[in-house]
Amino acid sequence: MRQPDTPQAGGNALDEPRWHLYACLALLLVALYLVAGQRLRLSAWHVEAQTNSALEEAIQWKRGSLSLESNTYEVAEENGRRYNVVGLAFVLVSLLGTTLTSLGGGSADAFHGPYYLLLVGIPLPLAAFGSFRSEACSSRWGAVLAGQLIVGTSLLPVLEECQGRSQGGSVYFINHVLAVTGLLIFGADLLGRRRVWPAVLGLALAAWSRQMTLLYVLPLCLLARGSRKGQPRQGLSRSFKIALVGAAFIAAVPMTLNTLKFGNPIDTGYSRIYQGRTDPIGSRGRESLFGLRYVPTHAWAMNCALPGLDVRGGSLYLDCAGVNGASIWLTSPILLAAVVTAPRWWRDGRRRALMLGTLPVIAGLWCYHTTAADGAGHYRYALDFIPIWLLVIAPYVTGRRAASLALGSLAFSALYFSLIP
Repeated sequence: MRQPDTPQAGGNALDEPRWHLYACLALLLVALYLVAGQRLRLSAWHVEAQTNSALEEAIQWKRGSLSLESNTYEVAEENGRRYNVVGLAFVLVSLLGTTLTSLGGGSADAFHGPYYLLLVGIPLPLAAFGSFRSEACSSRWGAVLAGQLIVGTSLLPVLEECQGRSQGGSVYFINHVLAVTGLLIFGADLLGRRRVWPAVLGLALAAWSRQMTLLYVLPLCLLARGSRKGQPRQGLSRSFKIALVGAAFIAAVPMTLNTLKFGNPIDTGYSRIYQGRTDPIGSRGRESLFGLRYVPTHAWAMNCALPGLDVRGGSLYLDCAGVNGASIWLTSPILLAAVVTAPRWWRDGRRRALMLGTLPVIAGLWCYHTTAADGAGHYRYALDFIPIWLLVIAPYVTGRRAASLALGSLAFSALYFSLIP
């Protein structure tokens, strides 16, 4: 049995029959469909090159060019050419998706909807189930915690936006989904078998989607440097070398693209997307992309903001008009366990390193010029650290005494996010 203060490393064989694993995964997928299927409308998922700069960049790569022809939204201009500045991971995913579409007889410039869903949407519940199953040492609880992440956090409205409606999926929301998938792989490996290379791949997927998550390279190198139990440390370990090479690779790829596009490895071009804009976000972006003056706005949006509750048409209604974000503690109360169980996860070196590793990420988010949450009723930037928090606390919220609280939190959060208009 798992000891309460020293959880076993994930990835150990669980004392359950194989059919139980598949049954729990199937029940998770069915439950997600029943709870969120009407909102997510998986059959409607699609993405268009004309409204997604990352997809268009992938198409342009195949033509031997880096510059864009169609997109004007959130792109940077240099010497009369327009370049995509966000979503490197989705550029790579789009290379695969457009290739599969072409091999299937479709247009070489299209990303067929089923392939888009297969490459972006489907890996998320699989990664969530596998990661939480490993940390909770239970397929049943792996399904519960995966459900909590998907329908009980900002991930649900983000996934809803990925369907694209009439314009096609937005790269910003796609980036969140890919980053969460990457963080689940990253965290599960470092808390589990610590082979490191899966953590590097997960971090690449996250950092090439949500740049602030690159700061997780700090706990990556720290945990990779530590010797495993019973193995003396002799010079640089193989794991640490993998972490260093991986970190260098994760940084080198976008820096190379920056050089090719803008002539400077550290010039992402992002600040240029606000040129000529007079809206509040554009004005702040021109003045300063990062600054301490933005901290109070983020602190309120993440911790204190609340939508209004009303009854309209005979049903409950969340009035999010003019609301900047929403408290993660209210919308996903299971996160309070990160505070309550702090004395327990603090005694585990790996969990402590990962939790402390989220602090630089949160600090960076709080200094950013926009919360991207006006009128949303949720704080979607929290998706850059919520997967790590849930993985860390998984052993402590799935015990017999905590089970009712975890299930109650899931029910409340699922209801809350189902009411967001």
